[in-house]
Amino acid sequence: MKKLKDLGLWWLILWVIIYVSFLILDLFPGFLPITTGLKYSGLVLCFLYVLKHSRRDVFLVLALGLTLIADGILIYNNVSVIGVSVFILVQATHFLRFSRIRAVSPLLMLLTSALVVAAGSLQSEIPFLFVLAIAYAVLIFTNIYEAFRWCFTERSTASRFALIGFILFLLCDISVGLSYVTTTATLPHFITILSNYLAWAFYLPAQVLIALSGKRTVFRKTPELMKKI
Repeated sequence: MKKLKDLGLWWLILWVIIYVSFLILDLFPGFLPITTGLKYSGLVLCFLYVLKHSRRDVFLVLALGLTLIADGILIYNNVSVIGVSVFILVQATHFLRFSRIRAVSPLLMLLTSALVVAAGSLQSEIPFLFVLAIAYAVLIFTNIYEAFRWCFTERSTASRFALIGFILFLLCDISVGLSYVTTTATLPHFITILSNYLAWAFYLPAQVLIALSGKRTVFRKTPELMKKI
């Protein structure tokens, strides 16, 4: 109970209420506007939480702020190039945070992602959204690796929250990808329904855990190369 109070008991209660509510309402047709509002309010709560408890974790605050923008766009158009692009910025910002925590230069990974986008955009036969998806995948897998390394070296509560959060983030993205595939291929309709349901079942806990990982995070000395970029 002491650990829960330390994290913010009332915040956790609100998240659980929101989470359980939209999971139940999503089982019934006709509640889409309500569930959409509940889901987005859970993300807003994550952002407010880090503003209050982890303000010095600048990249975490920025990442969750960008997450609100990206999800706001994708609520209206779930295949928006702009929305996906903002999510790439989200993952890049999370990577900058890991670079600050583990004191490694982010230059190589950011350049790699930029080259993926640049090279893909020159290939007119490849849909640009697919190119963005590849760049996004590069970043999220890198963030999972960085979260694992952080957890392995420190074994702190914050690092465990980050690792589990990014694994859930990936499971959400897999569900979203599966849902997109069902719109372009002949697959049973229940797969679309299930993947859409699972996406948010994974997504909000992922964001909550990532938000919680900001508390008591210890930052390493910034490397010289990072100071120059």
